[in-house]
Amino acid sequence: MNRPPPTGGGQNPSPGGGARVLQTYSGTVTSFTAGLGAELRRRIERAGGDYPPLYPAVILSASVAVTVVSVAQRYPFDQLGWVIAALAFACGTLVLDLSLPPSSFVCFTVLASTLCFLMVPVPNDAAPLQLILSAAIGAAMYSLRIGIRVAVLCIALVVVFGIFGGLESPALYALGVACGWLIGYMVLIQKRLSDNRARVLRERADRAASDERRRIAREIHDVIAHSLSITMLNVTGARRALEQDRDVDEALEALTDAERQGRQAMSEIRTIVHVLGADETQPPTAPPGCRDLAALVDDYRKAGVHVSHRVDGDLAALSDPVSAAVYRITQESLANVVKHSTANRAAVTVIVGDSVAVTIENPHLGGRSKDRGGTGIDGMTQRAALLGGDLETSHDGGTWKVRATMPARVMTDGLGV
Repeated sequence: MNRPPPTGGGQNPSPGGGARVLQTYSGTVTSFTAGLGAELRRRIERAGGDYPPLYPAVILSASVAVTVVSVAQRYPFDQLGWVIAALAFACGTLVLDLSLPPSSFVCFTVLASTLCFLMVPVPNDAAPLQLILSAAIGAAMYSLRIGIRVAVLCIALVVVFGIFGGLESPALYALGVACGWLIGYMVLIQKRLSDNRARVLRERADRAASDERRRIAREIHDVIAHSLSITMLNVTGARRALEQDRDVDEALEALTDAERQGRQAMSEIRTIVHVLGADETQPPTAPPGCRDLAALVDDYRKAGVHVSHRVDGDLAALSDPVSAAVYRITQESLANVVKHSTANRAAVTVIVGDSVAVTIENPHLGGRSKDRGGTGIDGMTQRAALLGGDLETSHDGGTWKVRATMPARVMTDGLGV
């Protein structure tokens, strides 16, 4: 006959029960230790203000060590109770140090040092070392005037201890206070220099980001304004060819040019995006320059704008940034002709010597749009200024003129033009 398994007090405990209890206990201890460490780090960071956590941690550890030594000098460690009292006092000092602001900490350490020395003076006392720490904290956390006042107060207390309390070698302690103040002041100077350097780096980064945003805005504006101007001219020409002349072939040719300009604009925008996201180790894509001026003028001619183009000098003598600036200024000026002038005529002149002068002129017989806002003129002016040149606009005798003058060769590493 099968018997049921024994029950009650005779049953052996599960072998995994002890492991589970130990695991639970270890997890509780680990969580408590982690929480205590996080709180300690938080208080250290708060006590140190803008300083790295290591700085206040060192000062507070030194304060605890001085406290323990001061108590040990006054009470022998032959009884366990005094040991526990000293450790409790040290931990209490640490908690107070981390909870109090620096000014209260200085007052607390000075008062504790004074009371310890006056109540139970001992030879080779360590209590005045708290004054050295106070002088260092006062110099590191406050202005020069307040730090000097704290140091003078601490030295005065050392003198009082030497006169009325029998402190041995008060001059040595006073020198220690002065050294503590000097170390704290050096830390303060280092922090100010570090903060100033960080501020300069932030301003430089912000300025570089702003310059880059403006450069991107200029590039996209130039590409879109040029392409849309020619596209709209071609679309308008196609509409008129169909409405007035019923010339399907001319309309198809105009629409084909408009399509080509749209594709070219998309290609240039992709190129700009690729350059912005490309690895710095990759060779940069060459921007359009004076070698593309003839094609630019031809695009406007095909769109119905009568553009004359004259070049005096060797365009190959221009450095790449200057060549790109000449192209972009011409491109923007011709786009403005289409946008603002009813006379579809313009003249482009480029003269190359020690400097390069590009002039775009067109009859100004009234604008298609009263909107003169935008970044066109400002963008062209910035391009010329980045290369050490200037740009002038004038309206004289019914003629609108844009003239930009720049050095022929400019090295512009890091400048976006």
